[in-house]
Amino acid sequence: MEITKLRSLILLRVFITYLLLASFFLFDQKFVIFIYPMFLSYLAAFIFFLTIIYLVIYKVLQKSHEKSGSSVEKSFYLFTYFQIIFDIFLIITLILITGGIDSWFSFLLLVNVISAGITLGRRTILIVAGLSCVFYGVILELQFYQILNVPYLRSLGPKDFFYNIFANITALFLIAFLSRYLLINLEQTSSSLIKTERDFSDLYAFHREVIENIPNGLLYTDTKGSVMLFNRPAEEITGIRREAAVGMTIEDVFDFVRLPITKGIYKGTMAATNKIIELKLSEHKDNAGQMMGFVITFEDLTKITELEREMKEKEKLAAIGELSANIAHEIRNPLAALRASIEMLREGSVPADKTARVMEIALHEMDRLNKIITDFLVYSNPSPPEFMEVSITAILRETLEMLRNSVTGQNANGLQITADGIDDDIIIHGDKDKLKQVFWNMCLNAVQSFGCHGQDHDKRIVVAAKAINGYVKITFQDNGCGIKPEVLKKIFYPFFTTKKDGSGLGLAIVYRIIQEHMGRITVSSVQGDGTTFDIILPAAPNVEDT
Repeated sequence: MEITKLRSLILLRVFITYLLLASFFLFDQKFVIFIYPMFLSYLAAFIFFLTIIYLVIYKVLQKSHEKSGSSVEKSFYLFTYFQIIFDIFLIITLILITGGIDSWFSFLLLVNVISAGITLGRRTILIVAGLSCVFYGVILELQFYQILNVPYLRSLGPKDFFYNIFANITALFLIAFLSRYLLINLEQTSSSLIKTERDFSDLYAFHREVIENIPNGLLYTDTKGSVMLFNRPAEEITGIRREAAVGMTIEDVFDFVRLPITKGIYKGTMAATNKIIELKLSEHKDNAGQMMGFVITFEDLTKITELEREMKEKEKLAAIGELSANIAHEIRNPLAALRASIEMLREGSVPADKTARVMEIALHEMDRLNKIITDFLVYSNPSPPEFMEVSITAILRETLEMLRNSVTGQNANGLQITADGIDDDIIIHGDKDKLKQVFWNMCLNAVQSFGCHGQDHDKRIVVAAKAINGYVKITFQDNGCGIKPEVLKKIFYPFFTTKKDGSGLGLAIVYRIIQEHMGRITVSSVQGDGTTFDIILPAAPNVEDT
């Protein structure tokens, strides 16, 4: 508890008392409620006399506190607690001598509750409010039954007394709870401020240790790029002593950085040490937004770069090994069938009526082998795209027309191809032949997706294309068998296929062509309900957004 609050409480009591007394005499004591005006003067004199006693006790306790420190803290608390409780009696007395239920001064009980919270803290608020309610209710009951000879308006009945007591009790506890809530927040805020102040006082001593012991180099420059701060890791990375670095420019320290500097990331090799350095520059501004300088952190990436290069080499070798294994697997199957057919023909074990069939199998497997090799060459050694302005609208419509004319057999039964969602005059920069290859593969995949459904299944392929915010979105949607979740993750891998005669390179080639056009392709599928492919390509600059 703060000792100054006790003195403020004493002075506040005197101020309120004599403010009320002065107003009483100012209006020539002509108030109906002051039924005992002399008692009001006696009460004021008593409070004045009591204040003198309080001040004497306060001085004694203050001197004891100066001598013995915090050992008399409890005495101050008890003394304040006594004053707050005794003030309840003083206020109740004032209410009685000014008319009881007709008194204007019941609000002073609220003031006393607030004073208790300010001086003694939140723990005493409810106690003071409870005692005030009890005493106030008792005196009004005694007044109503005329046990206390305090006259009141005879028009007031029991309900008026009850409501008055209820209203004042409600007000007292509302003030108590609100004050308690505010004091709790105040204590928490005060505690946080004390902690913050303590932390801030330690920060200046601590930040130097942090700066000197972080693993990365740290330096600070002014707006012109002159070094003002240079930590120990910066010395170790650059090989420049701190004393020499301070005053140099950032360009003198890192020769691959040019003045004037701006915020961002810089990466280069120091000529003196042959180290690969990455710098991150951030602007330092004051509260008004005025540029003060640059905070620069940097690290030596020489070893990391070497490890990354080694990892890439290992990944490349692993990819080559996996690709080789996939090629061998794909080639082995048609070669095995081809060998078996040729051996059967050489041995003459094939009946004459089946010779043609065996020859047909051999030719089919040779065509399949040729297709695998051709697709692999397209995938592994693609020709560079020839970019020009091409119409996505025209390419899609040509591809769909070719699809309608080429689909035969079971897949053609009940097949509906919808292209109503293709906007007119969608222009991009791209390779017409490669884009047509992409769209053709997408259409073939959609047609082949109906294999698990019966002949009576309603087969639908929906193709749409729209120019949106500088991009072109092309959608291929079918209601086929869908793709299993575990398969969906691998569909763009080379040589991955779930089709019996597939090479596994169709979607891999599609993915590469889309990347060459600075686009992206996404796929979503629900097994049994169909699949949707979305291709996003940058539109030509003169294409307006829709």
